Amino acid sequence: MTSDHITGLKKVKRTWVLIKLEAARRERSSLSVITEMIRLYIKCGFGPSYYLLAGMADKGMAWEEKCRHLNDVSYHKALGILNPLEYRKITQHKLTEKAFFKLSNIPTSELIGFLQPSSGFDQKGSSLTCEQDLLCLLSDFIGQTIVIKLIEGHGGAGFAAGTIIYNEKLYFQPLNEPNKISISALISRYASAIESDGLLFERYLEQAITYSNFNSSSVNTVRTWALQTPQEIKVIGAYFRIGRKGSLIDNGDGGGIMCPVDPTTGILGKGVTTKTPYRDEMEKHLDHDIQLNGVQLPSWQEVLDCSCETLRKLPHTRFAGMDVAMTETGASIIEVNVAPDKDGAAYGFIQSRLLLEAAVSLRR
Repeated sequence: MTSDHITGLKKVKRTWVLIKLEAARRERSSLSVITEMIRLYIKCGFGPSYYLLAGMADKGMAWEEKCRHLNDVSYHKALGILNPLEYRKITQHKLTEKAFFKLSNIPTSELIGFLQPSSGFDQKGSSLTCEQDLLCLLSDFIGQTIVIKLIEGHGGAGFAAGTIIYNEKLYFQPLNEPNKISISALISRYASAIESDGLLFERYLEQAITYSNFNSSSVNTVRTWALQTPQEIKVIGAYFRIGRKGSLIDNGDGGGIMCPVDPTTGILGKGVTTKTPYRDEMEKHLDHDIQLNGVQLPSWQEVLDCSCETLRKLPHTRFAGMDVAMTETGASIIEVNVAPDKDGAAYGFIQSRLLLEAAVSLRR
């Protein structure tokens, strides 16, 4: 027996264990769950993993709702029509994305500078290509909190937030680390990224207290799925991402909690994490005992309006996953994802088939 066969058998065994666990949790027979999985695979083309993530073994979920989800092939086919490849780079590169936001008057965090050895510049257009340039720039931000991002990072990779302090020389004091870092050490930490793509510096976005209450260490954001058809632009689904205690990031890859949001009312559903390959749902935050399920997100209409207006302004883009933060002055866009992870539809109970229907209508 080859190693591929052994790996395949292990996957089958693991899937079988998960099916039995899910059947018991949902008070169904394993046979009924397997039968439904097979029917959905034949009809829609997605397998057991997606079925479990979307909680489709729930007896309260209608068959018609389960059939409103896409498989990977259909999802990317729809994306190819809705969002042409040549225009996706606008938002996939954080520097051009930031420039687009500013030009289009889309609320977002303020750019401080772009550090790169040959082409770097600060918010005033001055050179930002070396350590001395960065020291000069950050001297204007003593006592203020800033954010550092990779130009094309995702999932929280390379993200840092901290306060600029002065103690005989400038230091970066991370919000989630006890020890301050010299600017020289900070540059060394990001040396390869700076040399290749560059590094982005932004002013830290202070979220509204009503959103901070869910978890104060992270900026908690709503991932909305906005879709444009010839008739309208609307948010077809969403989920609220909440960080864990002490964490700066809120996304699932970083251990955050995701709660589906009813796009009509802004009311949260039960939270889940990516820790388990099925919906191990929670009523309250795991660390703070803060109620999640049934809570209405404040200023929900602002989240919807900001998402739809951002999509309206994006050239040749008819679908996007928006990361929206709420500040005391209103909704703000953290970033736009023109090819968001399809599993987001499972976590957020989002009817992704709407994308294919929109794409088909464009081809007519």
